[in-house]
Amino acid sequence: MREVELLDGDDDVTEQPEVPARNRKGLWWIAAGAGLVALSLVGTQLVVDAREDAAAARLASVPGVFPPLGDELEVLRTMSDADANTLWSVVEIGEGRTAALLVAPDGSQSFTATEQRTGETLWSTPLVGPDARRAASPENGYGGGCQGDAERGGRATVAVCLASDGFVRYDNDGTEERFPATTSRVVVLDIRDGRVIVEWAVEDGSQLAVVDDLVVVGTRDPQRGVMVVAHDVRTGDEQWRYQEPADADPHETPEEQYWGLFAAGAAIALYDDDGLVLLSSTGERVRDDLREVSRDASFGTDPITGTFSITSYGGTGGQTTTLLAPDADPAGDVVLRGEPVHVSVDDGSLPGVVLTYLSHAYAWDRRTGEQLWEAKVQPNYGALVIRGRVYLTTSTEVLALDGRSGEVVWRHPLPSYGEGSLATDGRDLLLLSSSYDGSREGGVTVFDLASGDETRTVPFPDGVSDVQLLHGVLIGWSNVTSEVTVLE
Repeated sequence: MREVELLDGDDDVTEQPEVPARNRKGLWWIAAGAGLVALSLVGTQLVVDAREDAAAARLASVPGVFPPLGDELEVLRTMSDADANTLWSVVEIGEGRTAALLVAPDGSQSFTATEQRTGETLWSTPLVGPDARRAASPENGYGGGCQGDAERGGRATVAVCLASDGFVRYDNDGTEERFPATTSRVVVLDIRDGRVIVEWAVEDGSQLAVVDDLVVVGTRDPQRGVMVVAHDVRTGDEQWRYQEPADADPHETPEEQYWGLFAAGAAIALYDDDGLVLLSSTGERVRDDLREVSRDASFGTDPITGTFSITSYGGTGGQTTTLLAPDADPAGDVVLRGEPVHVSVDDGSLPGVVLTYLSHAYAWDRRTGEQLWEAKVQPNYGALVIRGRVYLTTSTEVLALDGRSGEVVWRHPLPSYGEGSLATDGRDLLLLSSSYDGSREGGVTVFDLASGDETRTVPFPDGVSDVQLLHGVLIGWSNVTSEVTVLE
């Protein structure tokens, strides 16, 4: 500060006070501070981007997540009819690589590994020789099959095939013709190169289930009932056997006998017209109380959690779903309202939460059966669980719900492509809208996972009516032709 003298206004003021020199050091700090703020903002954004990249990378490893989706879909190749017919029954042996039981033009059968993006054959193991009858109906015939020993998200180490020259031919009018087998055997193969590890003969009409390190083989006839025999998957040695007495009409033909065998987590499920029975992995009957509840019901194992459930459609209270106790104790069963929501992607961010739907969406505690929340929306069949949120669709909207409270985080009207199934590529939410009814063009609508903002649309290639992710590969289907394509 400077001391100044105030003069009367009539006097001229000729002397001005000196202007102090600016402190250049102070200016430097101002400039430096601004630079630090800018660098801090850039650094913060880099940290945010890095975290988002890391979260997307973690999500990319979750089963069911799409490969990164760009601004367009391109056709890589057209699949052969033989390859397309096996898409639902292949064994995943690596990223984009599968192996399946293929029927050649001469009717012979082989277990063949394929690189799905290119169609290249990696290796092939012959199983059954040429058969003119099978060659005459390659698309409408069914017999034999293969399955791996891996759970969802894991990698198979072996494949177990039922190699048989018996098969069923289906005609367009719904009738079927059966060709009894003259030879049937179980063949266990190493999925790395198709090498046969062990094989043994089985009866015609046998069914298989792979449970842990066991190959469980079931056969049935009207007199003795169902015989179940468990074999070591590497040696074929018998480990135990179980017999379920006959309960059907002894005059039934084999094709009239309704029954099945499949893995139910660590247990073996055996069902027929009398209902469902569960066996332990050591061959004891652990659940015989499910016959009645399973007769008018659907049942199966959740591929993500491994929980075995039975959905009943009878009674006055509408659908109910029973989650069976992992230790097979009926006291630990949990009964929920509604039927299970099919969750195609679950990143584990809502552990112990089970989703069902009836008129509304519900969330339950898996262990206690306590209702956690009810969202007053009418969801379609599928949903995604990502970063603590539940993503689903209704007939009019796409929604994100808070997975802990059920509150709506965001909602967006269905876009121009219309209804469809939900998916994710790890960064965005994808709505796959088919054009099977021919009323509109099909395509993908892309939403921001966090805000629900619609960011872009990706039309399906010409001739493609729907897109699915199968075994790590994008598959395109057509409503005009039988053509099946591989996309990227």
